[in-house]
Amino acid sequence: MQTFLTWLGQSWLAALVNDSSWMFPTLEALHFLGLILLMGSLIVVDLRLLGVGAEAPMDAVARFIPWSMLGFVINLVTGALFFASDPDAYYFNTAFRLKMLAIALAGLNLIWFKLSVHPLIAAGSGARIELPPSAAVIGGASLLLWISVIVFGRLIPYLP
Repeated sequence: MQTFLTWLGQSWLAALVNDSSWMFPTLEALHFLGLILLMGSLIVVDLRLLGVGAEAPMDAVARFIPWSMLGFVINLVTGALFFASDPDAYYFNTAFRLKMLAIALAGLNLIWFKLSVHPLIAAGSGARIELPPSAAVIGGASLLLWISVIVFGRLIPYLP
């Protein structure tokens, strides 16, 4: 693993980020915009899964999901560039590892959603969809995990 980290730290990706005075701040701004897209749209979906605004048609709420995915992709790309800029600092950082764990668990939660709740939304019509009790668990877990991702991300500079 150390060989890979050394190679990545000396790669053109690391140079792209480290050799420019404007690249890192630009990536931070894009990362924040991705976070806004991800969390802003996920909050709508997750709160609806928790039963808030039950009168809102679930198929209309589900239209926010592609915006969440766009925000995630933006954060994936910018996060990979952050990692490439100083892989040793990130890889061995406890907060970074916890953030990655929370993202992995959120991914598993998304799979659970796609296999159990999303088919009901796709087959149903509007607000008449009766969500299973697991929908609230999925929505609550999603909120908890993505808030954890934000908190651990903010702790990266402060924890060894």
